[in-house]
Amino acid sequence: MSSPSALGYPTPGARIGRFRILEQLGQGGMGVVFRAMEENLGREVALKVIAPHYAHDPDFRERFTREARAQASLESSHVVAVYAHGEEDGYLYIASQLIVDGDLGELISTAGVPPMVNALEVIEQVASGLADAHDAGLVHRDIKPGNVLVRIRGGQVRAYLCDFGIARRMNSAATRFSSSAVGTPSYMAPELHAGAPAGPAADIYSLGCLLWVALTGESPYQGATEYQVIGAHINDPVPQLAGSSAMVQATNRILRTAMAKEPGDRYASASAMRADLQAALRMPADAGTAAPQPPAQTALRPVTPTGRPATSNPAAAPPPPPYHSGSGSYSGSSAPTDGGGWTPPPRKQSGRRWWIVGGAAAGTAVAVGIAAAILTSSAGGESDDPPGTDSAFAESDPKDIVNAAEKEMAVLEVARVEGQFQSGSDGLIEVDLVSTSIGDCEGTMTLPGGGNAEFRSVSGQVFLRPDDAYWQAQAPDTWKVVTEAIGDKWINDNSMRPALRPVCDLDRFFERDGREDAVAETEGVEDVNGNDAVKVTQSDGNQSETLYVQVEEPHYLLRLEESGVDIFDFSDFDTEVEIVAPKGEEIFDLEEWTKSLGG
Repeated sequence: MSSPSALGYPTPGARIGRFRILEQLGQGGMGVVFRAMEENLGREVALKVIAPHYAHDPDFRERFTREARAQASLESSHVVAVYAHGEEDGYLYIASQLIVDGDLGELISTAGVPPMVNALEVIEQVASGLADAHDAGLVHRDIKPGNVLVRIRGGQVRAYLCDFGIARRMNSAATRFSSSAVGTPSYMAPELHAGAPAGPAADIYSLGCLLWVALTGESPYQGATEYQVIGAHINDPVPQLAGSSAMVQATNRILRTAMAKEPGDRYASASAMRADLQAALRMPADAGTAAPQPPAQTALRPVTPTGRPATSNPAAAPPPPPYHSGSGSYSGSSAPTDGGGWTPPPRKQSGRRWWIVGGAAAGTAVAVGIAAAILTSSAGGESDDPPGTDSAFAESDPKDIVNAAEKEMAVLEVARVEGQFQSGSDGLIEVDLVSTSIGDCEGTMTLPGGGNAEFRSVSGQVFLRPDDAYWQAQAPDTWKVVTEAIGDKWINDNSMRPALRPVCDLDRFFERDGREDAVAETEGVEDVNGNDAVKVTQSDGNQSETLYVQVEEPHYLLRLEESGVDIFDFSDFDTEVEIVAPKGEEIFDLEEWTKSLGG
């Protein structure tokens, strides 16, 4: 890894205004966090310095300033305090409370799943901080274990909600940067996947997910791909602890309420959830068990922006019973203990989020399944390094090469994406689309069994125009009736929005988080569609990706490979494109047609 000075950051001993840099604590794509001394007050702070290559971008500066102001406006014992922010000596910075014992995710991974009482106590503290944020008119939008810092003193854990980098004031307009970051899929409320704006109810849902993590050590819904996780959030029952104690039963009620699919069925406020957590802590406890979740759904049901599946009947759906399992269980409850049983060694923070493309592209396959479901229910090589590429860039530290690509991709307005991805056991789906930073896109998809479909997503409205082979593959018993009715028209199918949204929003498509623990290696220079590209592999455990970054400036990402199956090529960067919705006479009213068949 290149030194901070080589990347344009200050180094230990340097000063930014009244702050003297002591050491680097962590680094991500958007900046570096230092331990620093505020010399006029003699206190140590966490000094977050924005990446120099973003310093002159007005959109990012606005986002950075909003993050600082959002946290500085809060006064809470369970929110990381912001002391100062601004621009001095050529650097944008935010100085905040220094908490060096790591985050909740690291605490669980190093010390293990805590006793139930400790888990409830930590989440009660986070609920207190969230209540203060909501009272100040702020929505966090990304509550997860990595955004809860912990301080360990005398065997006691104190929790602090942090990183309001994608928070925004309620009802305020979002910038391009902020609107692309809507949260982490494993903790996002169902309605967010349908395009609904984030509000306090979505934060409460995420807090319920966080409670499950604290109780079991795992996120509430599992899946091999991102779209399977999203599908589970939309379709699957709220997970429950197994056990009969009053504390277990009270905790299950909290989980069911906080993670209700419909926002209106959740807690009216974070304060109300906190009150229930406090009440649960006063109840007797015995050993409880949290059973693993069943496999995630492989398809999404259409979802309304309120969060409820479009075909559900809330009145007929009783609260789900607790899950029970004879094996593979997690310890989820115990009686209170006398401190000291949950204190890991301090660790630095790290973030992990791999390329979102694989899961996003798989979402396109989900969209295909949705279209088919509507109709069936209604009708009844390797290459050698090319010579002459001895480039200083190609010989740079692999992490610097990845950062350079991230910088270029983050400010793109338009890019063409061509590739293939594995769709479960069905085979490879091919896509060719143009994606934009405002969320509009258009392109085609080719199914493993044959058939093509054009699609457009414009201002949140999704339009699809499949060919005959597509309908034949998806609805073999009814395809002739369907194609005769629809002809060459488009259909308006907004149930596809959750699946297409990650692909169509270019900012989100390339959204990245820290890779501090990933091992990166360069493997020479190869030709990618006539351009020299340095090949970089990154791996972290069983996760891996291979990136081909253009040697010449700008250092665009030209190809991405995951697992040797999912392959995407990127081109036509920032070319002019106009994506418009089909005209009214070009659209077939599928909903009315299916109603006529049913009636």
